[in-house]
Amino acid sequence: MNKLFGLLILLFLSISCTKNNKRNKILFITTNIDQIKNEPNGTYLIELAVPFYQFLKESLDVDIVSPKGGKIPIYHNADTSSIVKSVIQSAAFKSKTENSLKPTEIDFEDYSAIIIPGGYGQFWDTHKDKNILNIISKVYESGGVIGTIGHGTATLIDVKLKSGKYLVKNKTMTCFPTWNEKNIMEQSDFGKLLPYDMEMELLKRGANLKVYDHQKRINYEVVDSINRLITASFANSGKFVADEVIKLINAQK
Repeated sequence: MNKLFGLLILLFLSISCTKNNKRNKILFITTNIDQIKNEPNGTYLIELAVPFYQFLKESLDVDIVSPKGGKIPIYHNADTSSIVKSVIQSAAFKSKTENSLKPTEIDFEDYSAIIIPGGYGQFWDTHKDKNILNIISKVYESGGVIGTIGHGTATLIDVKLKSGKYLVKNKTMTCFPTWNEKNIMEQSDFGKLLPYDMEMELLKRGANLKVYDHQKRINYEVVDSINRLITASFANSGKFVADEVIKLINAQK
């Protein structure tokens, strides 16, 4: 009897360890859209490469999913930092970006966090892909952390929870500012090419939005730790988002 009890304890511990190890993974959600305005687009390199590096440095496994799977389009504008250069040459980065998973290949229980880097593609494919939205909802409702960078926040707009409420409702967060879109983003024809105004849509869905103040330069990186949501307005916040996501993951252990 004691021997049987001991075996059951070992089995329980084994299952618990396996479950914890399974959830020690990060899922990047990326687009398959490869151009806008006849110019290369996709996922913006530093918004993917920098957090990717941070997670690998912490020995966290990383997967990438896109609506169609396979090689994902990546674009950049003179991103020449030593970290970015080293990451894009790594076998792990090459393998993951050339062989992204399809949504049907994802088991939400494997992941402790989701990262959504920017690039304009999210406005056309990820934000309306039902399987992608379902993955985000399930990972979040199972205790997962969500982090978004720049235009990646657009993918959260139509995510709904089991209750039927939008995920962003009553969440304190930020996004790429409409002011910047209309004044400096030539690639989107200053916002005219986009199917919707991200800032406006988030407000419609009840988000407690902290918009970047151009004079005071505040509220462009937001941590809503209670609701496990990290958001940043701009592309250079990849390290910040990754570090804060890691903090929240570790706090749950």
